[in-house]
Amino acid sequence: MFRQQAFHKMACLAMLALAVFLAGCANQETAEQVEDTAQTPVTRMINTSIGEIEIPAQPERIIVDWNIGHVLAVGVTPIGVPHSLLDYGEFMRKPLEKTADIGNHNQVSLEKMVALEPDLIITWNKDAYDSYSKIAPTVVFVPDEYASMEEEVTAMGEILNRQTEAEAWNEQFTQRAEAARKKAQAAVPAGATFTIADFNWLTNVGIVGKSANRGGKAVYDLLGLTPATKIKQDLIDKGEESMDISSELFGEYVGDYLLLMKSENSDKEDIPEIWAGMDAMKNNQVYELDIHKYLSADPYTTIYQAEEIAEKLASKQTKLQ
Repeated sequence: MFRQQAFHKMACLAMLALAVFLAGCANQETAEQVEDTAQTPVTRMINTSIGEIEIPAQPERIIVDWNIGHVLAVGVTPIGVPHSLLDYGEFMRKPLEKTADIGNHNQVSLEKMVALEPDLIITWNKDAYDSYSKIAPTVVFVPDEYASMEEEVTAMGEILNRQTEAEAWNEQFTQRAEAARKKAQAAVPAGATFTIADFNWLTNVGIVGKSANRGGKAVYDLLGLTPATKIKQDLIDKGEESMDISSELFGEYVGDYLLLMKSENSDKEDIPEIWAGMDAMKNNQVYELDIHKYLSADPYTTIYQAEEIAEKLASKQTKLQ
């Protein structure tokens, strides 16, 4: 009987010791978790064009009022954008199908931005910073401050704490650009010259240099195609992105190939008769480009523009389909 009682006491003591040990382990794990949480930063400081600001360490609910493509490039879908930008940013429409509309890009709705409860706003407009920053931490992002599209994406990766995604996208960007360049250059004679023109909404004819708008960077940078002589002299060498000229002078700027912006809004659907004698016209080397795809100017869109132009040249698809 005594032995049974002693054994029972020893068993109880052992169970009690085990319970204390397990409780201690649990408390230690909880303490470690609390410590880990305490060590994980909630915010971080970044340098921007308007100085150092504090933003969320890992922003998730992001509103963008202009540079949408840079955000898409690092794998983030904004919760709000001005859908007016998508009227002429067709390559971005699909990933943004469920993104809320914050109004026209010329005058976004602050009320709609507030309702979306963003944790970060990205803007191009320094003048909007004060009003935006009352809604959420705001970063002024200016692509012109960077030397290349890859640097622009790297910078956005830093802002959104998605450096790995930015690096991966830049690697794919380089590969895609090289493939498009090879396809385009194989489709045209060596040294063939190119002109990009747009006469939508203009009294005169607009011609394009190395502008991100209207495909200039896609054609002359990514695809490495040769600009017509006067375009190089009057625009590219002078750092001018575009210029307007009269229809009478336009022939002086047209190279072997003409890439012509087209839109259902254009009131000049037919090529003017005074252009009929140009080699690009006579040789059926006028390629129509949909302005709804080519007005946007960001890395995400530009690589799609380069790939589409390369495919058009390779397949000799001169007309819009």
